[in-house]
Amino acid sequence: MNVLQIVPSLRLGGVETGTLDMARALITKGHRALVISSGGPLVSSLEAMGAIHYVLPVDRKNPWTILAMARRVSEVVESHEVDVIHARSRVPAIIGVLAWAAVARRASFRANDRQRLPCFITTAHGMYRPHPFSRVMGWGRLVIAISERIARHMIDRMGVPPERLRLIPRGVELQKFPWNEPRLSADKGEWRICTIGRLTPLKGHKDLLRAFGIVAKTFPRSRLLIVGEASPGDAGYVKELQNLIERLGLKEQVEFTGREPDVPRLLSKADLAVLASTGEEGFGRVLIEAAAAGVPVVATRVGGVGEVVIDKKTGLLVPPGDPMALASSMMNLLKDRSFALELSRQGRRRVEALFPVERMTDQTLEAYREASERLRILVVKLSAIGDVALVTPSLRALRGRFPKAHLTVLVGRSARELLHRCPYLDELIVFDPARDRSPLRIWRLAGKLRSLQLDLVVDFQNSRISHWIGFLAGAPQRYGYGGRRWSWLLTHRMEGLFARTPPVEQQFRLLQLLGIQGATASLELWPGPADEARVDEILRDAWLAEHQPLVVIHPGAQWLSKRWPVQRYADLIDRLAAAAKVRVVLTGSASERPIGEEIAIRSKAKPILAMGLTSLNELNALARRAQAFVSGDTAGLHIAAAAGVPLVALFGSTDPLRHLPPAPQVKLLKAELPCSPCYRRVCPRPGNGHMECMRRITVEEVLEAVLSHLKLPVPS
Repeated sequence: MNVLQIVPSLRLGGVETGTLDMARALITKGHRALVISSGGPLVSSLEAMGAIHYVLPVDRKNPWTILAMARRVSEVVESHEVDVIHARSRVPAIIGVLAWAAVARRASFRANDRQRLPCFITTAHGMYRPHPFSRVMGWGRLVIAISERIARHMIDRMGVPPERLRLIPRGVELQKFPWNEPRLSADKGEWRICTIGRLTPLKGHKDLLRAFGIVAKTFPRSRLLIVGEASPGDAGYVKELQNLIERLGLKEQVEFTGREPDVPRLLSKADLAVLASTGEEGFGRVLIEAAAAGVPVVATRVGGVGEVVIDKKTGLLVPPGDPMALASSMMNLLKDRSFALELSRQGRRRVEALFPVERMTDQTLEAYREASERLRILVVKLSAIGDVALVTPSLRALRGRFPKAHLTVLVGRSARELLHRCPYLDELIVFDPARDRSPLRIWRLAGKLRSLQLDLVVDFQNSRISHWIGFLAGAPQRYGYGGRRWSWLLTHRMEGLFARTPPVEQQFRLLQLLGIQGATASLELWPGPADEARVDEILRDAWLAEHQPLVVIHPGAQWLSKRWPVQRYADLIDRLAAAAKVRVVLTGSASERPIGEEIAIRSKAKPILAMGLTSLNELNALARRAQAFVSGDTAGLHIAAAAGVPLVALFGSTDPLRHLPPAPQVKLLKAELPCSPCYRRVCPRPGNGHMECMRRITVEEVLEAVLSHLKLPVPS
């Protein structure tokens, strides 16, 4: 993998140390490590280990600078073929997500065998307020939380789905922090106390100074080392601390050391480490470093600190903002050194068990692999039932092209059953047209899709709603058909949707934009054992003879212009029974049952009336039992095509070149008229011309087609 980490700077701090730890682990395991920051003292260490570093002002909040940096970072991502963009702070996250979107949008799947796009992940180090500037920390494909407290905050306050969170605590290089047994006594009370961290009000230095003032009355020769630097905006805070030291009379006992490049050496000489934070600490890396080195710790109970230090077992915890409690705990560990020794031993054991750097880096590398290896694809096909059956070859082709991808289909409620057992899918999301068409419901649905962190949307629906759903889902690449009013919402368009092209071939033309060539057009559906058992029950109750030929007729259709006359179906049933003792099953929905009942009344050879008795998958299972299937241009015809049964297709108001499903054996019957195809739901022609396109298809033609499938002669 090629991994890019973006951090504001490379100065002293847990974020920066973690960045170096990950760069070292990546290089050690044969990956490539890149880092972008505004610079700092740790750059030399980073480059010495073999990482690539770019100095860019990714710490500035100016909007124009952010946009300029996003463009520069996208160039770095493309030039180094970066797989993972890992942002460790808010401004870097905004820059990173903009760069990711730009690179992902430009990437081509057509020209090569590309299997994935760069991915964007974040690490949440703090308790961010839930405002727009901070919410970007929850936009990663995976969001790494450094403590359970932060993980809960990201779920509850930032709306991050739990399945996208990974809890990975910080780690420490144990060999760099060898355990030293704490001193049991100090000559003349010359205890060495340290606090390590940025000089910022959230670190509670004022409380620590007041607490140390109390300690110094008992141990006047003790010293307090304040290790760390102030950010440019906190220079006034350092002056406040110096003034407080003057007032407390601690000038000779308190030392500001600045940035300490050798923290292990400093801790090896310390008798006590204190973290007096008043703000919500995400973790407290210095606490595990001190524990690893054998230094007893006192810390305030804030944020994730309680997950690092177990009170009275591996250290002492006190309430934040309470100098008296802080001083009491410090005095306790300076006076009772046997207690301090026991805490030190337990602290080291806990760090060895839970916080070795190898555990952190291994878990983070696994997160990188998880986030980057699986392309996330959404296929949109909201309606209709027959069209959903027609999309199955495309699903098979997508799975073949992207075998490791996470493939999700957004499907209409009426057709969801068809894809319930589809082996090419990882997830099925249902769209209910009766409920989900409002702007609010579409926005909520898009939010659910955004949580999937989609890379591609393949829109086979080609409607205003489907285009908006894909756009609002936030996928950088959105494929669909051009030529419609809202097709500008797509990033990749296939023109010529309304050309006279078979339906599956029309989809395959779109898939060519994804580098898919030579896909097979055969339909598939996946009825289960319960569906087969239901068909057995229907045929058994109808007393179907064991070897009697079975033909399924699907006479209904939503468009009246697609229906063959009822009397002709009745005549066909009687002719089939007379010619070859064929048993006929009438299928369709419950709303179409009156059509079947009328056909049954008019026919002498009574058919099996199964209308309203079968689900979609049961209809497919039933079609598999038949020797032929007769239907107009309906969903039933597509479901039967997926069963592989020989078809007799009756077309009138629609164009079979655009709508006839692919099938191994099909007899197409269509009368050629100047007005056909008209694509009118109801035939507008009056008198003798009414429904002429369907009436011109004779019973003899259909009978001949069915018997041809049965390999029987037509009776004279």
